[in-house]
Amino acid sequence: SLGPIMQTMIAGPSIFGVVLACWQIWGVVGKLPSSCDLVVAGAGPGGAFAAWHAAEAGKKVCVFESNARPGGRIHSIRGMGSRGDLVVEAGAYRFAPKPVCEPADNRTTQVPWCIHTPITAASVLKLGLNAGIYDPDPTKWDHHMRVLRDGHGHNIGYLTLVESMLERAKAKGAEVFFSARVTALEKTGNAGEVAIRLESGERIEAKAAIMNMPQGPLLKVLRNSGAPFATSFPGQLYATMPFPIMKLYIHYDDAWWINDLNLTAGAFSNAILPDGSSRFSPMHGSESAGIPMQLPVPLEGQYHDGDVRCDLPGGRCRGYIQAFYGAGNDLQWYRPFHGYQYSQESALQISNDSQEHLALLADVHSALVDLHRDQLDKAGLTKKIEAMQPNSGVMSIWSELVSDINTGCHMPKAPRGKGTFKVADITKAASRPFPEVNLYVANEAWGVMPCFAEGSLNMSAQALHDLGVPTLLLPEDEPPMHPPPRTDPFLLGGRGNKGLHRLRESPELVV
Repeated sequence: SLGPIMQTMIAGPSIFGVVLACWQIWGVVGKLPSSCDLVVAGAGPGGAFAAWHAAEAGKKVCVFESNARPGGRIHSIRGMGSRGDLVVEAGAYRFAPKPVCEPADNRTTQVPWCIHTPITAASVLKLGLNAGIYDPDPTKWDHHMRVLRDGHGHNIGYLTLVESMLERAKAKGAEVFFSARVTALEKTGNAGEVAIRLESGERIEAKAAIMNMPQGPLLKVLRNSGAPFATSFPGQLYATMPFPIMKLYIHYDDAWWINDLNLTAGAFSNAILPDGSSRFSPMHGSESAGIPMQLPVPLEGQYHDGDVRCDLPGGRCRGYIQAFYGAGNDLQWYRPFHGYQYSQESALQISNDSQEHLALLADVHSALVDLHRDQLDKAGLTKKIEAMQPNSGVMSIWSELVSDINTGCHMPKAPRGKGTFKVADITKAASRPFPEVNLYVANEAWGVMPCFAEGSLNMSAQALHDLGVPTLLLPEDEPPMHPPPRTDPFLLGGRGNKGLHRLRESPELVV
C-alpha cells in the first residue's frame, strides 16, 4: 500500500487572489504504472521542476515522494497563529531575482557572499506567482531578496512554488504518488534505461530517472541497489558534507517589538557582548567548540522575518518573531527541547500544553526582554513587556534525525591536492554519476548554490537539457549551468551564460 494520500486544507486568499476554502488532494489513487518515460524520485523543488517541464513536453511522468507532502526542505506551515491566518516557514523561503551580496565588512571572512537564484525567479514569473520584499529596509543587503505573497501582501508560503509546479505537471498528465519511498535502482534490458523499486515492492521501469534526493538518502538507495549503482564508487556524490540548520519562531498576540519599539527590520543577537567579545565558554582549548553562554537562551534572529499582520485596533500588530536561525553549538543548545526521535518532519509545534514547552517559551521571552532592556527602560515599557508571554511557537531542526532528508544544508569538502576549486565542477560530475545509465541527480547537496533550492533547480534543468526537454529559462541548445557572481566565495564558476539577460532585464518581483 502507498499509505494515505495527503490532504491539505487551503483557506483564505489563494495564490490567485480569490478567497476560497477547498481540499487539495495530493497523490493519485489507483494502480501504479509499470513504466514511465521519466521517473522522478522526490517531490522537492528540483523534482517538481522536472515533472512540470517533462509533462509539458508530452512525457509520461511519474513522481514518487517518500513523505506525505511535497516540498522537501521547503516546509510552509499554514493556518498558524491565534486566528489561523499566518504562515510559518519551517524551511527554505527566500530567493533573489538579481544578484544580492552581503558586504564583506559584515562577515568574519571579509569576503562578500552573494545569492542569485535566476531559475527560481523565472519559475515564479512563469507560474504567475506574486512576490514581495523580504527586508523592508532599503539600506540592507537583503532588501532585494523576495518571498511569496498574495495580492494583499500576505505570506502564502514558499511551498506554493512547489505545489504550483506539481499542479502544472498533473494538469499535463503526470502522476504524483506520496508515501511512496524509492529504495533501490536496477538496470533494465534496454540500453541506458533504469528501474526503481518502491518500499512496497513495486518495480517501475523508466527511460530515465531524476533523483531529487539529498546526499544521505540517495547514498542509502545506491547501497541497496544492484550493479552498477552499488558496485562502483561515485566519488563525486561524496564531495559535499551535510550540516544541520535550526529555525525558531515565537508567536505573540501583541507584536511588541513592532507596536512599542518600532523594530520592523534588521537582525539581532545576544551572542556578542558590548565590548565585542563572544558569549562562549571555550571547550578543550577551542572557542569554535565552545558552549553557548547566552542566558537564558541563544538568540539569532531578524525582526522582518516572521509572519505578522497589523489588523488589531489602532493598527497594532500580531504574529511571529524569528528568535533563532542558525547552526552550530547554539542549535545543540536547543536540541533537547526538540527531541532525538527519527521523524519525517523537522518541525515541532510549541504550545503551552506541556511544562517543557512552557519553560522554553518563558526562557525565550526572558531573553528577548533582556536583549531589548535598554530600549524598553527608556520607553518605560519594561514591566509591561515582561508581563507578556508568547503563546506558541515552531522549532524546526533539519538534521540527520529527519528521515529521507537527513540535513539542513550541504557544503563542499575541501578539495584534494592543488588547483582551482569550483563548486560547479562538483555539480557537473554529480549530475550524472553513472554515464552508462540515464540516471540524473538534482539536489541542493551538489548544486551551484549551496543551501538554496536554486541548486536543485539548476541540476534538474541540466538533466532535462540532456534529455532533450526544453525548460523555461534557457534556449534548448544552451546548458543551464549558470555562473554565479564572481565575488561569491562558494560559487566560483559555471557554464552557459547566454539567455540569462532575459531574466536580468525582467521587472522587479514586487507586489
